[in-house]
Amino acid sequence: MFKLEKSFRFEASHQLHHHDGKCKRLHGHSWNMSVEIQADSLQADGPQKNMVMDFYDISKAVKPLLENYLDHYHLNDTLKTDSPTTEFIARWVYDKLKPELPGIAAVTVHETCTSLCRYEGE
Repeated sequence: MFKLEKSFRFEASHQLHHHDGKCKRLHGHSWNMSVEIQADSLQADGPQKNMVMDFYDISKAVKPLLENYLDHYHLNDTLKTDSPTTEFIARWVYDKLKPELPGIAAVTVHETCTSLCRYEGE
């Protein structure tokens, strides 16, 4: 089994309206996110011979999400939820990427350097 992982960074604010602590207030994070692709074998020929997938193709699929929804946005607005938790974001990204990246295995979102969520799909 092969597993590729490509990482991305974005800056964004959010507010967890239902939270009973300080996360109820508007705040932001320097988010880290990784996308994992899984395959049983390598490509046998062509320009991606001996690759699972070109890392560029992963970036090409993720870039529109970063540019249009995640980087320097207020996630409550762009993700259309009153509670864009790390878990919600991981699942949202996974669901958006699934049609573009059929080999997607997981999306991991780091809210801080010690707090993260890994979503592996259903």
